[in-house]
Amino acid sequence: MPVGDTYLLHDGERVTVRVAEPGLLEVEAEWAPLPHKPPVHRHPAQDERFEVLEGELTVQVDGRRQVLRAGDAVDVPRDALHKMWNSGDVPCRASWQVRPALRTEGFYRAVHEAREAGRGDEHGMLTPLSAAPILREFDKEFAIGVPAPVARPALAVLAAAARLRYGADARPA
Repeated sequence: MPVGDTYLLHDGERVTVRVAEPGLLEVEAEWAPLPHKPPVHRHPAQDERFEVLEGELTVQVDGRRQVLRAGDAVDVPRDALHKMWNSGDVPCRASWQVRPALRTEGFYRAVHEAREAGRGDEHGMLTPLSAAPILREFDKEFAIGVPAPVARPALAVLAAAARLRYGADARPA
């Protein structure tokens, strides 16, 4: 896990690896001030901590919304439904820690590579078809914000469709 690698997660979000150890992945994240917001999600086996370095970040955790500014921090416990976005007019930077690291950097790399392959929507977010194989592969690191009994079969169908569409380029399921 090379320190210094940068991954584009969507048009408005970039992460650069600062610390990569089994127990901790720390990145510096940058969010552009864009009108679209990311999807609600959770991390089944990981805790996160965000500390805003500059700008403004709106964080919604389990339905509770708060605005963070430089010097503010928030902890997101494992399995909490959450999303965050730049709610200001200037770019936002934050230190973002994930514990334990698990395969989070691999998840970031997979998202970045799928975007590079042109599998994003008009905002650079992965389409459901291109995201499904990645979400199945990295299910300990990232889960969409719908109940697992709904998500699992939907992701299985979409991942199979992705293999048909992208062939060898689709992530393994």
